[in-house]
Amino acid sequence: MEQEKFIKHYGSLYENSPHIALAIYESHRLDTLSPLEIMSLMKDYVNKMNRESKMNLILEHPELGIKKGQQNNLTAHSKKEQNRAGLDSLSGSEFSLLSRLNKDYMNKFKFPFIIAVSGLNKEEVFGNIQVRLKNTVETEFNTALEEIHKIAEIRLKNLP
Repeated sequence: MEQEKFIKHYGSLYENSPHIALAIYESHRLDTLSPLEIMSLMKDYVNKMNRESKMNLILEHPELGIKKGQQNNLTAHSKKEQNRAGLDSLSGSEFSLLSRLNKDYMNKFKFPFIIAVSGLNKEEVFGNIQVRLKNTVETEFNTALEEIHKIAEIRLKNLP
């Protein structure tokens, strides 16, 4: 597969980070690899990044539950994932609660709450953020990366 096609196909698995797919493309012979093997290489690449690069990847993720009309900055994947979880149609009180939880989370951890929302409903998302607010920064940093990998794997399964 040509580089441009490869990046177009795999570059969106990790939020706003096509450089991960580019690094894999440039450093491996991919012509005999399956999509799952490519995903594994991408995951290994992310796991070996330095802490600052991992933090930059975490910071690429949007806040959950953004108001209607403010979703223009979401990637197509994020928009679809949040919509499926019902985070695009929150009531006023639900949006206020999620905004407060997002703010509390950001204040404590200095990065956005990240969860693979596919298969979850809004109540499960709220419950997860409330539980995870009790974690340490290091635990949450590692959990965020695990969730990012889950998101990438889900996106891979949904590629055409």
